[in-house]
Amino acid sequence: MAETNNDRRTIKELSITLLEIADCNLLLSTIGLEKEQVLKQIDEEVNPIGWIFGHCASHMDYIFGELCQGKHSLTEEESKCYAYGVSKDKVNEGLPTSFKDLIEKYLKIREKAFDYLKKLPEEKFREVPEADAGKQAKESVMQAIQRVALHYMGHMGQIILIRRSIGNPGFGFVAGMSKENREKRIAQWMKWWEENKEDFS
Repeated sequence: MAETNNDRRTIKELSITLLEIADCNLLLSTIGLEKEQVLKQIDEEVNPIGWIFGHCASHMDYIFGELCQGKHSLTEEESKCYAYGVSKDKVNEGLPTSFKDLIEKYLKIREKAFDYLKKLPEEKFREVPEADAGKQAKESVMQAIQRVALHYMGHMGQIILIRRSIGNPGFGFVAGMSKENREKRIAQWMKWWEENKEDFS
């Protein structure tokens, strides 16, 4: 198989790009969603889109907030609600914030995460997150990015399945492979969100 010399990105650049693609697709999974569909359950064993999105937000907050920078953005109540393994009864009681507030918090979490990663020296991507210093993390920053990206894409599949089952198939995935397309899709999502976010209060 022929090799190409066109892609000369560093581990840092590749890692950030991977996370950007996953983040782009997570946001796009909500475009065109309606308020009454946020907590819609298609089966008693399937969490609603609102919880799934919060779960992904909590994962990013934990890795790139708490482990990397020693601080997180979600409250303790939010982190517990969106944690892996939380009971369906707990979820059915309702989420701790409106979907609007959850998305707004996620936008801040992602901004802080990408700012941090873009400033992080290249060699740090092969080390455990700085604030953790090995106390809990067994993965490097690069491995953590891979885990978060795969986690996002797995849950994206759930969101797409839920949306198709309720008659609002949405955008689909995967998108944003190129930087140009990613920026275009994020701008598209931001426009939709600004025009519709009050509906999710």
